[in-house]
Amino acid sequence: MQTLHQALLLKKLYLLQSCGFDFCNPQFLVPAQSGFQSQNQGDLKSLIESCKLCVQKSSSACAGLCNQDSKLVFLTLLPLLDSQLRFASKAAQMLKNIVEHVFNLNLQNVSILSLLKCEIPQNAQKVCVESCIGYFLKQLEFAQGKVIVLLGADAYFHLTQDGSCYENVQGKLLEWNRLSLFPTFGLNQLLRQPELKVKAHKELLNLKELLKKG
Repeated sequence: MQTLHQALLLKKLYLLQSCGFDFCNPQFLVPAQSGFQSQNQGDLKSLIESCKLCVQKSSSACAGLCNQDSKLVFLTLLPLLDSQLRFASKAAQMLKNIVEHVFNLNLQNVSILSLLKCEIPQNAQKVCVESCIGYFLKQLEFAQGKVIVLLGADAYFHLTQDGSCYENVQGKLLEWNRLSLFPTFGLNQLLRQPELKVKAHKELLNLKELLKKG
């Protein structure tokens, strides 16, 4: 049965490759799950909001938007939404437009999460990600999303610990911990360099087509 499953998966990958999709298989370090015993999202949200793991934090913790049976999980390094889950910033509004107008999904169909749950100074981010990665992994269990869209190189490198060039993996579907990763442009990068929006739009449309075939 396993051999048949692998053969069908390989056939599907070849079909997608013939349609112009690129795949690569970098070797990732998969983080270990921390021992959070939360049985529901409400408990986990309270645990995140009362977290004292990072003494360097400069803002209140934000759990993000975590919806069950998410078709996509969008991941940033730092929180994108505010504590009231409002799309207050230009970057947040851009993502809202991407969800609704590129993927034609409602916000209830996706999760918007971050590796860090607070604003953390850059020189302390690596250590703090190691401290709170378990929160994100537990949220993934609740969201049950199979594809994670990584918005920017920082989110990608902190999650995967991959040392390769980001350009080699950007816009490609990667396998990670039995899930799929899709690294793409960071939202703030697109705000700073609006000329990149055309390429970003093409990458996201490619992912949309891939989801249809899946």
